[in-house]
Amino acid sequence: MKRERRIYDWLPVIAWMIVIFMLSAQPADQSIILSGSVTRFFANGLNQLAAFIEHFTRAQGTVVFLAGILVLIHLLETQQDEPEIFGIKKRWIISGTAIFLVMAIGLFLFVDFVQDTSFSYAGRLIRKSAHFIAYLILGFLVSHAMKNEASTATAWKRRGASLLFCVVYAISDEFHQLFVPGRGPMLKDVLIDGSGAAIGILLYVGARELWLRWKNK
Repeated sequence: MKRERRIYDWLPVIAWMIVIFMLSAQPADQSIILSGSVTRFFANGLNQLAAFIEHFTRAQGTVVFLAGILVLIHLLETQQDEPEIFGIKKRWIISGTAIFLVMAIGLFLFVDFVQDTSFSYAGRLIRKSAHFIAYLILGFLVSHAMKNEASTATAWKRRGASLLFCVVYAISDEFHQLFVPGRGPMLKDVLIDGSGAAIGILLYVGARELWLRWKNK
């Protein structure tokens, strides 16, 4: 049963590695066409988002942001006296409020950045982001598969092995591109891939910790 479980854990990893291999096997012109289509899709969405954001003045945005900060401060100060609001733990509300504020700032800055960015540069940004996200997912999946491997190893040794696995695959992926028309290996892409894998591994660690805490309540 344990052996079957290990096989099932590794199947998504193998499937995702095949997806990455197939994307890397695309000639440069096909890759550019694909990223161009994705860029146009995101550009249309961002234009609609920008039109929505334009309804808010900077003053209104500042008021909302400051109100969020005040709410966050109030929640932090009263967390010990009143740990829950409407049956929801305040630490979850605090985390959600903080994430909302960070995302709001990031959203405004990102929209301003994209509107001033050329289409060709946006296409390159999309391609590099795809590298990052692909290996973020791979890092997450490998971490999940590794949880039942080398039971005598510490958790962080397994995380290190997961990262090494992803980086080695990223290097092999760049080597593979030597044989793809119009493409070639880039050290920068390996660094992007490794960073994505590291974030994916950390996300898995956090998600698993939350799951175990909820499960053991």
